[in-house]
Parts: sequence; C-alpha cells; structure tokens
Amino acid sequence: MTVLNINGRRVTVDDSFKSLSPEEQNATVEEISRSFDASPAQPQQAASSAAPAGRHLSYEEGLIEMEKERQSGVSGKAGAFGTGFLGDIPIVGPAVLGGVERAAAGIASMIDGEDYAANLEQGQRTVQAAQEENPISRGAGAVAGNLAAFGGLGSTAAGARALGITGRNLATRAGASAASSGAISAADTAVRGGDGADVINSGLIGGGVGGAIPVVGAGIRSGLSAIGERIAPTVNAVLSPVQEAARRVGTAVKRDRIAGDVLNSTDEAVARSTGVPLLNVDRGGETTRALARSVSNQAPEARQVLGKVADDRFATQGNRAVDVIRRVAGGSVDDIGYQDAIRTAARRANKPAYDAAYKAPAAQQMFSPRIQELMQSPSFRAAVDDAPRRSADRAAVEGFKEIGNPFTRNSQGAYVLKRSADGTLVTPNLQFWDQVQRNLRSDMDKAFASGDRTTGAELKALRDSLVEELDTAVPQFRNARQGAAAFFGADDAVEAGKKFAGTPRLVPEARKAFEKFTPAEKAGFQTGYASELIDRVKASGDRTNVINSVFKSQASRESLELVFGPQKAKALEAYVRVEDIADRLRGSMGNSTTARQLVELGLGAGGGYALSGGDLTGAVIGGLAVKGGRALQNRAENQVMQAVAKMLTSSDPNVIANAVTQAEKSPAFMKALEKIGDVLAAPSRTVPRVLGQEQRQPLEITVTPRQ
Repeated sequence: MTVLNINGRRVTVDDSFKSLSPEEQNATVEEISRSFDASPAQPQQAASSAAPAGRHLSYEEGLIEMEKERQSGVSGKAGAFGTGFLGDIPIVGPAVLGGVERAAAGIASMIDGEDYAANLEQGQRTVQAAQEENPISRGAGAVAGNLAAFGGLGSTAAGARALGITGRNLATRAGASAASSGAISAADTAVRGGDGADVINSGLIGGGVGGAIPVVGAGIRSGLSAIGERIAPTVNAVLSPVQEAARRVGTAVKRDRIAGDVLNSTDEAVARSTGVPLLNVDRGGETTRALARSVSNQAPEARQVLGKVADDRFATQGNRAVDVIRRVAGGSVDDIGYQDAIRTAARRANKPAYDAAYKAPAAQQMFSPRIQELMQSPSFRAAVDDAPRRSADRAAVEGFKEIGNPFTRNSQGAYVLKRSADGTLVTPNLQFWDQVQRNLRSDMDKAFASGDRTTGAELKALRDSLVEELDTAVPQFRNARQGAAAFFGADDAVEAGKKFAGTPRLVPEARKAFEKFTPAEKAGFQTGYASELIDRVKASGDRTNVINSVFKSQASRESLELVFGPQKAKALEAYVRVEDIADRLRGSMGNSTTARQLVELGLGAGGGYALSGGDLTGAVIGGLAVKGGRALQNRAENQVMQAVAKMLTSSDPNVIANAVTQAEKSPAFMKALEKIGDVLAAPSRTVPRVLGQEQRQPLEITVTPRQ
C-alpha cells in the first residue's frame, strides 16, 4: 500500500498508483482532491480503492482495479510465496531477494528500453504489493525458506553439531541449538536493519526457542517410537515371522550382554571339554531365558521343542558329572581294582610301619576266642581260604613270600589248625589276618558296588570285628594301617576320603590331618573322596539335580579345594557353573508374568498379549480390521514363537550372531517414524523468527495537487 499526503490529508491507495505515468498520477490526485472539496464534512475519509456503487470508473481507476486483481490471483500468490521463500532465508535472504530484483530489472530494461532504476523501483513495488495482498502465501514461503536453509546446514556433520541435531546427549544438543539459533536470529535482525534492542531481543528469543528444539524433537520421536515399538512385534510377525523371531532373540541376547549375564569364552571351552551340550538359550542370560519361558507358555509347539531338549540334556547330567570327577581325580576311582591298587601303593610307602607291626611279639600267634567265633561265618572262611592266592599276588610286588593258610579241614569238614612236622600247631599271625581283612574289604566293596547292600553290610561287620581284635592285640597295626586317616575314623586313606566326602568335617582341622599324609596316602584320600562323590551321583534320582546336591554347598567347595588342590577345584567349579547354566532352561519353563513383561519390552509374543485383551490388540486389530485379521495375527505369532524356540535350542552360535545383527537393524517403518519426528520438530526453529519479523511499513508520499 501507498500513503498519499494530499494538502495535509493522508490517503491510502493501492500500490498500483506507483505504476501510473506522472500525468496519470496527477490526474488521480486531482480527482481525489475534488472529492475532498465535494465532501467537506468528511475531510479525513480515505479514498476507496473500489468505485462507489453505481459509479463509472475512470481509466486510471480501472488500471488500479486490474492491478489489484492481478496481485490477488494465482500469479500473485506464487510471487508472494517465492519472494517470501528467498527474502526470509536467514541472514542472506535480503541480499538474495535484492539480487533477484536487480537481475529482473536489468533484463526488463534490455527488453523494453526503459530506465533501469525505474524498472527496479517498479519491481520492488510489485513484490511488496504481492506480499501484502497474499500474506498466507508469503508466510508459507518464509517457513519453507527457513526449513531449506536449516535443512541444508543440518545435512553436514559440522552443521548438524552446531544446530544441535547431533551431540553426546540431549543437554549438549540443546545447548548447541540455543547458541546457534540465537546467533542466527540476532544476525538476521541486524542484516534487516534492526537496531541494537531488536538484535538483542531476536537473539534471546531465538536462543530460547533453539534450546527447546532438541527437547521437542526428542519428545516427538520418543512418542512415535513408543507407538512403533508397541506394534512392531505384530507387524513384523505378519510380514516375516522368521526375521521377527531373530529380532526378538537378538534383542534379548543384546540386553543380556549389556548386563554381563552371558557365557564367556572360558565357559564355552569348559563346555566343550566336559561334554556339556550348550544351546543358544544358554549363551544368553535371564532375558533370553525369559523369552524361552514366554514362548513356551503360549505356544504348545514351542513348549514341546524346548521341553524335550531341556529334559534330554538333564537326563545325561549325572554321566557327565561322573566323567568329570574321574578326570579330575586322575582315573577310574570308583573301580574296586583301582582302589586296591591305590591302597597297595599306600601300604608299600608305609612298609616300615607294617613290618614293625608284623614283628611285634603279640603278632606272632593270633587266634583269640573272638576270631574263632568269626570262623563260623562262611564268608569269613572264604576270605581265609583265599588268603594264600591273594597274598601271592602282593608278594610278587612287595617282595615277600606267599602267606600260607594255617587252617585245614578235618573229616567232619570243620576248620582246624594245621600241625607242623614236629607235631606243634601252626597258628596264624598278624600278617595272615591282615590279608584276610583285606579280602573281606574287597568282597565288601564289590557287594556295595553291585547294589547288594545287605551282603556288603554283613561283610563289613565281619571285617570291622576282625580289625578291632587285631588293633587291640597289636596297637602298632592300627598305627600302620590308619596313619593320619585315624583323624577321620577310617582304616586307611581311601576310606578316610570316602568318609570325608560323606560327612565333611571342619576344613581347617581336616587340612591338618591331610597334610600329614604321605603322597601315596594323599592319592588314596583323593581316590576315596572322588569314589564317594561318584557313588552319590549314581545314587541320585533321575529328576535330581546332582550339581546342586553334590557340588554347590560352601562345605563342598572348601572340601574340593582341600582334596584336589586349588587348580583342580577351580576346574570343577568351572564345570559346575556351566552345568548349572545349562540346567536353567529346565528351571525356567514354568508359568509366570513373563509374557506380559516381554511384550512391553517389544520382545514377547504379541499374539499372546492380544489374546488377553491388552492395548496391543486394539492397535493391531485396527490395522487388520478385516475378516480373519485376528486369526492371521495369531497364526503369525505362533510361527514366530516356534521359530524362536528353534533358534534358542540350536547349538550353532552363528544363529545367535545373525539374530543380534538382525536386532540392530531398525525396521523401515520405524526409521520412517524417526524421520517424521525430525520433520515435525524442525518448524519450531523457524516459526518464532518468521512471526517476529516486523511488517514493512507502508511507503508514505507527500503530494501537492497542481493548481
């Protein structure tokens, strides 16, 4: 618009007035002046740009009306948008628009031959008029110009950091955005002719709005992401069940890795060396097992797969434990022959003590009334009869003569003592009865090992009675046989180890006794201890966790270190850890609220949650609001859960690696939601600056009509 000052009166006319020739402008002013003279009662009435009703327009008025129509038409709106786009680019906008206007004036002058300055002035008037007639188009262009400028700057790494698009955290992004927005707004106001106060105000407003932009954007993106995460499991299940299964498995494993609740390379190596069949569910942690529990609770097919694998693996736990114990102990410690060999080695190492006991005066003739009573037992007599043969085997190794049998049978079949050539009785000595008690112990061990506990107990009672009689008569024999094993109330180191495994005493006290053993006795102690552990494992029920019952108490851990030493104890502990982890799958198969919790994490079976009537049902069914939509959703979820079960029960670690990779890939529609969040947040940077622009003041012209 243009304001005319005609004889002291201010009159606003359309800017098309400026496009009239001087003669036409004067004629228009004269006509307005005459209208003032004809209406003295209304000296300040503005001349309407439109002709009064019933009045014919002059030529000049017609030109004005035509120009107004042109400015408010399609071309005027496009011009307002374009000039708003260019002129409101921050800082450089006025220069860009001015350059365009000057270029247009120069081209027009070459075409019509008119003066360049006149064409430039005319172009500027046209731009201003179009913007004033089309404020909405002009505002849209201004916003678009700002978005284009900020978008281009934000596409670079440095620009993105400066605008607060990228950064370490939300606080640093907000600070960078506030600083850059404040600086741009202040500079833009200065370029457009604002004074110092205007520049300061623009900087403060721009900085405040800029600081809020990252927060606004984060809020929008979080809200859209939350919506996406709620529907993602079901959308992916319908589109690609296998990929969705991999996403859920991979996400669970990633969360467990962040928490540090996963198998490490040492665990993997221990599992390989001890024969523990690891599955991918073991390579995760609690979240991964919770996922297994979720799909097991909701899909019968998945439960069947998981349950069978867990039960089959558990059924072989005892065999693995026995093999590991044998390996740590150094041999088939539960074998009777192996134990006898260990005992023989211990006795050989303790031979001086045995020789001293055999030479004791009381050891030369031993056939007390109590022993005579024991001779009534067929089992006892069998051990007596077998003494020469078994002693011959020992004699060949230990360097003594075969022990003869001093008994013979009379005509009635009764056992009687033999007589020598001179007619004297041949009485048994300690060495003979020592061989008999060994025979009884060997037969006793075989009976117990075969499961015949009744026979084993009877043989043990016979042996205990004989040994007690021998110890009483020859105390040196007790000392030779027991040694440090006396602390454990045992006859020898092997039996001491067995007793210690069954009822471990205070480890500090047991350690003192153990340190008194000879190396051979220590080996015997280890053998007996390991043998008893194996017996306990074998005696456990099929559904008993032998790891918990045998290895996991504090007393058991301390005893293992005492018997086998720190290094072997750590090897056993490593095995126990892996076996325990492997059995957690079986323990995690019960019902719980895991399904609901995993759905909220974006991991669980969306179909299962939908069946319970949760909010996810409405969100998904709204997108599947066709006949069969719910059935499609549930069928897809069932396929996902079966695929999850197969991945978790696979032993191939590559399946887990691929699943984690899949989890790191954001679905396409989730990426689209993030972009939408950025787009919705971006205008908040430009609107305050655009709205804060002061409107250009109308041009005021003072005109004195010709007299």
